Amino acid sequence: MKSLLKTCVALAATSVLLVACGGGNDDDPTPSNEPGVLTVTGASVDALNGVYGNGTINLTDVDKRNPVGSVPELCSFKFDGLGKVGSAALAFGDIRYRPDATGLHQVFVTFDGKEYGSGEPTDTTVARDSNQIRFSNKVLTASDGSNATLRVNGIIPMRPNRPFGC
Repeated sequence: MKSLLKTCVALAATSVLLVACGGGNDDDPTPSNEPGVLTVTGASVDALNGVYGNGTINLTDVDKRNPVGSVPELCSFKFDGLGKVGSAALAFGDIRYRPDATGLHQVFVTFDGKEYGSGEPTDTTVARDSNQIRFSNKVLTASDGSNATLRVNGIIPMRPNRPFGC
């Protein structure tokens, strides 16, 4: 009986620690061993132009959510770890697409501390067969109301273990 009690106490303590430390929560991107690269051109802020992605990228798992209200069911994931070549600037983002869609629903990417986004599926491809999101001259607009824009070309990988439709 004492052994069972000790086991239960150990399991409870482990559960408390996991919750307190965020264990079991996949909100933060982790290394993927997959390359990702984004090339920024035509930026309103010239310093943002360049290649982001000097190695592998960090990714979260793709989640499928069906929120209450007018927002459609979405597949989403986050990425980070895209360092700008020759600079200390970083890029990270949040990608959202509808199950079985061929283009993105929304994308938000922060380049060197400034967030840019789009809610249009044009110039994007959800390539499930190759586990990639592709950008082809995609225009993103600053979310701070400044109307600053930039163009993005490149590939962001997705983890292959996605929910059905994602």
